[in-house]
Amino acid sequence: MVQCTLVLAGIGVFMAVGGALLGWVVFPGAVHDKIIENTELRQGTPQFKRFEALPQPLDFKVFIFNVTNPYEVQMGKRPRVVEVGPYIYFQYRQKDNIRFSRDRSKVHFSQQQLYVFDAESSYPLTENDPLMVLNMHMNSILQIAEDETYDSLRLINVELNRIFGRPDSMFLRTTPKEFLFDGVPFCVNVIGIAKAICKEIEKRNTKTIRVLPDGSMKFSFFNHKNMTEDGIYTINTGVKNALETQMIEFWNGKNMLDKWSNSSRGSSMTCNKIEGTDGSGYPPFREGVQRMTIFSSDFCRTVDIKYVGSSSYEGIPAARYVTDDNFLNKIGPEHNNDCYCVNRIPKAIVKANGCLYEGALDLSTCFDAPVVLTLPHMMGAAEEYTSLIDGMHPDPEKHQIFVDVEPLTGTPLNGGKRVQFNMFLRRIDSIRLTDRLPTTLFPVLWIEEGIALNEDMVKLIDDSLMKILTILDIVQWTMIAIGLFLAISMPILYFTKRRPSSGTITPTLTTTTSAASIPERGGLGGNPDK
Repeated sequence: MVQCTLVLAGIGVFMAVGGALLGWVVFPGAVHDKIIENTELRQGTPQFKRFEALPQPLDFKVFIFNVTNPYEVQMGKRPRVVEVGPYIYFQYRQKDNIRFSRDRSKVHFSQQQLYVFDAESSYPLTENDPLMVLNMHMNSILQIAEDETYDSLRLINVELNRIFGRPDSMFLRTTPKEFLFDGVPFCVNVIGIAKAICKEIEKRNTKTIRVLPDGSMKFSFFNHKNMTEDGIYTINTGVKNALETQMIEFWNGKNMLDKWSNSSRGSSMTCNKIEGTDGSGYPPFREGVQRMTIFSSDFCRTVDIKYVGSSSYEGIPAARYVTDDNFLNKIGPEHNNDCYCVNRIPKAIVKANGCLYEGALDLSTCFDAPVVLTLPHMMGAAEEYTSLIDGMHPDPEKHQIFVDVEPLTGTPLNGGKRVQFNMFLRRIDSIRLTDRLPTTLFPVLWIEEGIALNEDMVKLIDDSLMKILTILDIVQWTMIAIGLFLAISMPILYFTKRRPSSGTITPTLTTTTSAASIPERGGLGGNPDK
């Protein structure tokens, strides 16, 4: 029994050390290799199939600002808007024209997007709801004409009714279907000077305006994104370095844009750099990564996101990232990024150095139209903008850009790209329709382009990663616990068994003596009396 306790103690030490080695040396290495195997982009793998076509559509939600007092605004009153939405669309993404580099370290592709209206999720709203919104294309064309040539502006004023269909205000009666995708018609059946002006508009090749076969035009905010591609991407496959998986190497063959002007220091590199991923995936091993970057072709720039704490989605641990302050709040020469201060919108509300106030970004060079980007409901924007309009109700829970990333695989679990598109509404010289307009940064709509993994994808991550990690943890800590129990308890039992009893033991000495061995008195040696 004593020997058995020593053997069991030895087994316990072996199990505890083995559990520690497995848990902190063997298992992490095996998991690391498995994650690399499952995240790098190799043709024919399940991961590559998910890369080719997203396994579920993204949610594309549109919130439109309905103008409730259009004619009061025409008379110089303060604008009032009410958010209407969400109008929800399925956004499908499919990679096309996929080509690998010779060493398989890079993959080239284009990406098509398809938008399908989700009537069930949008209910009770419909695509045919009546709306009153800012007439974006007319406002844009008038501002551009004013900036370029005064004479063309006078001509437009004369031909305004023919070009834009007899507008009675700077606002447009439309529907979500027409405004977002089908298109608002203008330049219909024009002749003479009006036709010449429309030809000039056509030459600008603005992506939100398309020319129809009959020569007329249509403005739509998102039609240019529907069933089209947004450029040729070259990204890293991760086969040489897992930490560069899905990182963009080139976009349209370049690693720099040409959209942002030079800063006061003579370099536009800060604003024009292309780096990061496209936001549909991230490299693995994000634990401890404080910052990541996303490139968005929608607003022609790289966006920094920063780690703000742990999160979870459907029981899966995640790291939460939000946009950094240099996205919209810290722009200007004092932040070494004044290349974003393109100052292309005449008579806009700007600071003395030409930069927009905090919370706004001039997208004129990206959209080829005087569009201003903010967060939804102008969250975080300066009072110079928010004080000029009623109806803005910013809420960080609803309007902040965020993404929850599973830190081991880099999989986006839940997130939303939330941005708002605005235009300056103001008086334009020689255009009588604008004579009494107040200068306002006017909200048009905001979008949330997001993902929340469906049940199948959650189960896939749970089965292929989380359950395995749980099993490995159980094996590790069970071995350590049992090993420590045996290593500690068996020596105690051993010494307990060897310890003598605490009672007093008196030994008994028994002596057996034969009668013959005792000499009689007077025996050998005689009687002493004698």
